[in-house]
Amino acid sequence: AQDVPTKLVAKAVPLPMTVRGHWFLSPRTEYSVAVQTAVKQSDGEYLVSGWSETVEFCTGDYAKEHLAQLQEKAELIAGRM
Repeated sequence: AQDVPTKLVAKAVPLPMTVRGHWFLSPRTEYSVAVQTAVKQSDGEYLVSGWSETVEFCTGDYAKEHLAQLQEKAELIAGRM
């Protein structure tokens, strides 16, 4: 396994593996993502692709409903202090 240069995955995992589910990204954060694919061959070995082109993107601000949830939590905590 080798280190994978992304904030989402700390290390590469042994094959076979499939990334499933959702990544929870932080708002107003820059990310860089690159992927590899692996295809199992008839001899049981895996043919691993090179790294894809790196995609860079930045997530947006919190949505209004998320800000309202954060404010509500902050007010509850402040009320207990």
